[in-house]
Amino acid sequence: MGNRAMASCTLRLCALGVLLAWAGLAQAAPQNGFGLYLGAIHSNDSALYGTSRGGDVRADMQLMVNEQWSLSPYLDMSFENSDTIYSVVNGIAGLQARRWFDGGTFVGAQYFFHDLLLRNGGTVQSSSYGPAFGLAAGWEGESHWSVMVEWNALEGQGFSWSSANDRSDVRVLVGYHWY
Repeated sequence: MGNRAMASCTLRLCALGVLLAWAGLAQAAPQNGFGLYLGAIHSNDSALYGTSRGGDVRADMQLMVNEQWSLSPYLDMSFENSDTIYSVVNGIAGLQARRWFDGGTFVGAQYFFHDLLLRNGGTVQSSSYGPAFGLAAGWEGESHWSVMVEWNALEGQGFSWSSANDRSDVRVLVGYHWY
């Protein structure tokens, strides 16, 4: 998928998120449940591949601690095309802590472990992995639809087994929770 097509896809995804947020103005307290998300990602790793863009898919399990806090363990996989000869596949297993506010909005922090694969022509050229941290903000409506923006950084920073990796990324995700 070319850069122009990816940008168009990202804009459509953002527009869908705004539409869902507007359509579900009635709010209810968040609840325990299973969620699926689709989204777009923009990442940068100047040490390995430069800039990349692509799609993202995620599954999570929202576990309410009380009315104001939840924990959401999740699995995430992104598929990206870089500005170089590489395509990027990044798998994540993480835990996100969310602080909920009135209106179904939340802010959160997360800790995760990722495995980044650089591919060229269908062959894996390199793999780097390690722990990382991120921040998130989002909204979940009574309709069970949600929108989340996420910023992740420090992927590989200061960890000797993946010190060549200085990846950071921004994700926009639209999801649905079953509860």
